[in-house]
Amino acid sequence: MKYRSIQTRLITFMLAVTTIPLLLSLFITFTHTRESVKEQTVDENIRLIYQGATNLMNYLRGIDRASLSVYSDPHFLRNLALDPDNHRVVAELYTTLQAIQTGTQDVHQIYLHNHLTGQSTQVSSNLPRREFRQAPYRKIEEFGPGNTAIEPVHQVHSYGFPPRPADILNFEVFTFYRSITNVPSPDQYALMAIDVKLDSILAICDQLYAKGEEQLYLIDDKGSIIYGPDPQQRGQRLDDPVLMGEIAQADNGYYDGEDAMIVYEKLDLPYAPWTLVKQIPHQTLYKHSTELTSINAIIAILALFIVIFGTLWISIRITRPIKQLTSYMNQVKTGRLDVDIDVTSPDEIGILSRRFRTMMDTINNLILREYRLEIANKTNQLKALQAQIDPHFLYNSLQSIGTLALQHNVPRIYSLLSSLANMMRYNMRNSEGKVTLQDEINHVRLYLELQKQRFRDQLDITWDLDPESLTAPVPKMILQPIVENYFKHGMNTHAGVGHISMSSRISEDRRLIVVVENNGSSIEEAELASIRTKLATVYGHPDRNDAGNDSIGLLNVLMRLNLYSDNKAGLTIENVVPHGVRVTLDINAWESEQ
Repeated sequence: MKYRSIQTRLITFMLAVTTIPLLLSLFITFTHTRESVKEQTVDENIRLIYQGATNLMNYLRGIDRASLSVYSDPHFLRNLALDPDNHRVVAELYTTLQAIQTGTQDVHQIYLHNHLTGQSTQVSSNLPRREFRQAPYRKIEEFGPGNTAIEPVHQVHSYGFPPRPADILNFEVFTFYRSITNVPSPDQYALMAIDVKLDSILAICDQLYAKGEEQLYLIDDKGSIIYGPDPQQRGQRLDDPVLMGEIAQADNGYYDGEDAMIVYEKLDLPYAPWTLVKQIPHQTLYKHSTELTSINAIIAILALFIVIFGTLWISIRITRPIKQLTSYMNQVKTGRLDVDIDVTSPDEIGILSRRFRTMMDTINNLILREYRLEIANKTNQLKALQAQIDPHFLYNSLQSIGTLALQHNVPRIYSLLSSLANMMRYNMRNSEGKVTLQDEINHVRLYLELQKQRFRDQLDITWDLDPESLTAPVPKMILQPIVENYFKHGMNTHAGVGHISMSSRISEDRRLIVVVENNGSSIEEAELASIRTKLATVYGHPDRNDAGNDSIGLLNVLMRLNLYSDNKAGLTIENVVPHGVRVTLDINAWESEQ
C-alpha cells in the first residue's frame, strides 16, 4: 500500500523529474567538457612542443654557425697545412678556436685534430694544450654521415689530455662534431669537437611541461634520452616501442596511450635527429573537466536535497490529512462507530472528512435503532431451528428405561440407552450456541454407536481428524444430520458393508474443512441439481427457513452455519465414484469468533 500512496508517487515523480535531467546534464557536461579539454590541451601542447622544437633548432643552428666560422677565417685552413712548430701559426689557430669557445653560449671546450700535421689541440677556459697524435680522439663516422654530427649526452672528459687540478669533470655535455674540409674537396683536413653544456637545453625543456604532473623527454633517433624529468635518465634508452614506431612514421603528431596522451615533434635538423616527447597523464589531462564536473555534481546534490526536502514537505502537507482520515476509517472498520473525526483543513480533504463524519453519525443512529431488533431476530431464528431437535420428554423416558434395564441385568441395553440419553442431553444444551468440533465428533460417535448396534457388521466407520481442527468452534448439531441422511436415504444393506468416513483439517487460510463421505446410493442427477439450487438460495439469506418441517437436513445445517459466520460458510454435496455421496463443510471458524 505504501508504494501506491500519493506521497510515494509524488516523491518518486519529483525525484524522477529532478534527478534524471540533473544526471543527464552532468553526463553531457562531463563528456563534452572532457572532449573539449582534451582537444584544447592537445592543441596547446602541439603548439608548445613545436615552439620548443623551434627554440632547440635555433640553438643548435647557432652552434653550427659558430663552428662554420673557421671557414670565414682566411688563414685557418692555410695554417692547418703549415709547420705546427711555427708559433704564429699555433697562435692563430688558438685564437680562432678560443673565439668560438668564448663567443658561443654554453660551450665548455673545443677539441681539434689536424690530420695534416697530426696535432690534437684542446681549448677551454684554462690554457690551451696540444700534442701529436696519429688519430683523433673520436671519429665523426661513429656519430653519423656528413660534415656534422652530435654525440648524445655523456660525461665530460679531457680528450685524452691529463686532467688538470682546475678541471671539473662531473657534469654532462653533448658534443657537436664538425668535419673541416678544403671546400669543394671532400678531403678532411681536421675534425673539430665542441663540448656544449646542457644549461640552455635544460632551460628550454623546463618551460615545456609542468613538473610533477607531466613528463617531457628529448630523445635521439635511437631512443637515447638527452633530457628527461629525472636527471638519472639522461644517456639511457627510453623503452617505449609504441612511441618509437609512431616517431618512425611521422615527424610530429599525437596519440592516446594507455595511461597518458603523447605529443611529439621532431627537430628538422639532419645532424640532430632529436624528438621532443611530452606525456600528459590522463589524470592531468582531464583534471579541469573533473573539477568542473565535481562542482556541477555538488550543485546538483544540493539542488537534489532541496527538491527532496520540498517534496517531502509538500507531500506531507497533502497526505497527512488523508492518512488521518484513513486511520479514522480503520477505527470505524473495527466497530468504533462513534470515533471523533477531527480534520479541520479547509481544502477538499477537510470537506470529505466532514461529510464522512456526517455519514457515520447517520449510520450509527440507524445501527443503534436496529441493533437490538436484529440480535433478537437472529436469536429467535436459532432457537426455532434448534427446537426441531429438542424433544425433552425423550430424555426423561430414556432415563427411566435405562434404570429398568439395569434392574433386569441387561447392561447392553443400558449402554445404548445411555448413548441415546447423552445425545439428548447434548441436544438440550440450548444455552450454548456454539461448541468445539470435538464435542460435535463425540455426539456423532454416540449416534453411530447406536447405528452400529442396529447394523452390526454391515457398518464400517473410519476417522481422519487433524488434532488442531478439534478445537475449532462450530454451531451445534451440524454433523449428525449429515450422517443421518446416509441411513435415511443412502444405505443399502444388500450391496455389502456400508462405509462412512469423516475427516477434518485446517486449510492454509485458517478455515475449517470437514468432509463426510459414504459409499451408499448416489443421488440422482436431477435431485442433486435440485438440492444444489436450494443450497444456493440459502447463501446471503440466513433468515430464510424454507427447508420444510419434515427433516433436519442440509439446508438446516447451512442456514445455521451462515447465522454464525456472516454468510461466509460453504456446504457442497457431490456424488463419488462408483457410488456414494460426499458432503464438504468449509467454515471460517475462528474469524466468526471475533
